[in-house]
Amino acid sequence: MSRTAPLAYVALEPHLAPGALLKDAIGTLVNAADHGPQALFSEARILFRNLLGAKDVRLLVRSGGAWREWEKLNDGADEALIESLPDAPAEVVIFENSAFIPVQLASVGLLAEGISNPAVLHDAAPVLSKVFGLAIASSESQNVNPDKLEAIRVFQRVANKILKSQDLQEIFLQITHEAKTRLSADICGIMLLEDDALVMKRCTGNLAIETARLSMKAGQGVGGRVLQTRQPCSIEDYIQSEIISRDFMNLARAERVRSALAVPLMSQDQVIGVLEVWRRKPSTFTAQHTAELATLANLASLAIENAALLEARELAARKLKEAHAELQQRYDVIRNWADLQESLIATLLNGGSLSEIAQRAHEHLRSPVLILDKQLDVKASHPLDSLADGTLRAVRVGISQSTGLETRYKTVTSGSLRFAYQSITAGSEQLGWAILVDPEIEDASAQLAITELCVTAALHQTKERAAARALTDKLAMLTWDLLEGPDHLRQLALQRAKELNAEIPGEYSVLVCCVDGIDRPGKAGLLTGGEIEARRRSVAEAPDRLPSRHLVRLSGLRGNELALVVSTPDVVRLRDFAQSLMAEVMRRVPGSLVYVGLSRSCRDPMLMPNAWKDAHIALDVARQSRQAAVVGFDDVGVAGLLMSMREGADFHQFVKETLGKLLEEKSPQREVLLRTLRTFFACNCSQQAAAKELRAHQKTVAYRLDKVERITGLRLATHEQRVLLYLALQMNDLIA
Repeated sequence: MSRTAPLAYVALEPHLAPGALLKDAIGTLVNAADHGPQALFSEARILFRNLLGAKDVRLLVRSGGAWREWEKLNDGADEALIESLPDAPAEVVIFENSAFIPVQLASVGLLAEGISNPAVLHDAAPVLSKVFGLAIASSESQNVNPDKLEAIRVFQRVANKILKSQDLQEIFLQITHEAKTRLSADICGIMLLEDDALVMKRCTGNLAIETARLSMKAGQGVGGRVLQTRQPCSIEDYIQSEIISRDFMNLARAERVRSALAVPLMSQDQVIGVLEVWRRKPSTFTAQHTAELATLANLASLAIENAALLEARELAARKLKEAHAELQQRYDVIRNWADLQESLIATLLNGGSLSEIAQRAHEHLRSPVLILDKQLDVKASHPLDSLADGTLRAVRVGISQSTGLETRYKTVTSGSLRFAYQSITAGSEQLGWAILVDPEIEDASAQLAITELCVTAALHQTKERAAARALTDKLAMLTWDLLEGPDHLRQLALQRAKELNAEIPGEYSVLVCCVDGIDRPGKAGLLTGGEIEARRRSVAEAPDRLPSRHLVRLSGLRGNELALVVSTPDVVRLRDFAQSLMAEVMRRVPGSLVYVGLSRSCRDPMLMPNAWKDAHIALDVARQSRQAAVVGFDDVGVAGLLMSMREGADFHQFVKETLGKLLEEKSPQREVLLRTLRTFFACNCSQQAAAKELRAHQKTVAYRLDKVERITGLRLATHEQRVLLYLALQMNDLIA
């Protein structure tokens, strides 16, 4: 074999599409084939090295039962990698970073080492290897077998069509025309896989319209068999063939076809379709026919992948353009919001009022701005003429119709009026509302702008309330000094109370309100520290929201107990105030349980700790009921004396141990015995007086009292046991 100088070669650019690579490669191989095998092999090595991005490509031939490099057939020095190759691999064999690509079965192959572009091993490389095989055969035969060279030119024409057109139907038309002509077929069709079925996409030479609409599943007909086996399939005679199903025999008769050849369209080791040709006479398809049809099928697969790639690129370009436009829009929104934020914060830091904040927002947004308090009363607005009665009424109605606790950004249209509003909140506390009337900006910008307005207004109101809370905290400290401090500290607290206009009146009572559940999680889950603090602050402010708030001289919250010093000698009025306070606290802290204890009326401020102790005793009694209750110290009687000596006693346990068996008696027997016992004690333990009071015979009363003694095990004749029964009865009546 004579060596010739290598042909002029232009390196394949790695960024070209697979079709462009194949076009250049096929053209190079066609030219090289005319210069003999030596030139062809040299050019093939360069082509595959560039296609695969490999460090080196060695061309191997099968000689003497082993694979050898074609330039070293006489050396006998085979490498371990070459020795490990299979004898006759039909498909690409991949190692770590190397691959063996068969060209001619058990005859010629390529060993590529150091591959940097392995993706082409499954698409372009197999196609190029088939073309290379045909080029070898053409080169060896020179002018003896021009038919194989013509096959390469067919492939080149198809590759050119793939490069020039992005229309798959046009490419499919070229492929079916070339396949039909090249294989002397009467019909040629391309079917693609859709939902587990092959559907005809392009058909040439058919007589029946049903052929152009053909659809088949795996195992049906020739195409279905290819789909099932993933291997080419040919039949010489439809009528006599036993390897295909009989599903399409009627269509075969209509088309008058007798023989067929079909090959799979592959993509990433998956069958995506079938290329099939039919002849209207019994005939045999050779291995060369199968190889050429398979090459055309690979070109069709490449065209499909190329079209998908182009579509993906166009889609990516559109999405990129849309994303850029969206980002630009967001940037503009954020930039405008940042300008507004800077203006509002500067106004706040400079000590501006709410009206000035509303004015800055209006100047920036060019929309009328309103700031309302929680009761929907106007706190600030700009411009002033935006406060027309109809406008304000529509705004109030729109906000009032907001469902539940919804405080997020909303827009409302009422007739010709459109406005946006959002709640002004600090932590979990709702302070009021910010409103933009007929906003001139889009919703995204309006939402950011009104949110910034809400934040600034909340900061302003928080700053104003901080001073008021500082005074409240001072008064709360005074309250606890008066209730629990030593005498000298209480004297100082009384003096400070006068200075703060909170002087203790001549007659007062101490009230303690205990809130169970102030830190209990709600339906949304565990409370944060800020949410718990907001609840405590809300409880502390509850007395200020009552109609009779002027009665409260001092108040302070510690833990879950709210202590108040109330100036009223009227017991009924004091209880009404306590009931209103209990209801207000339970409204502010949903799910909580509130108990209130009231002290006796007191005149000496220095005796306030005693009144505080009385209120706590009443509170302990209220807790025994295990439901919201108001109890005064005067209500607890002798039990109060016991509680004074032994605070923390469990009424339920005492009653259960003393009267448990009596209380378990069936009604109405139980009520009769309890009423008799109450009357007996009320009549100073006189059975005769009790019988008269009950309008019963004295023996009946004696019988009932005797039964009480038998049930409880206590003797009424014994003073100590009689007192136990009396106290247990009193406590049971209190907690019931």
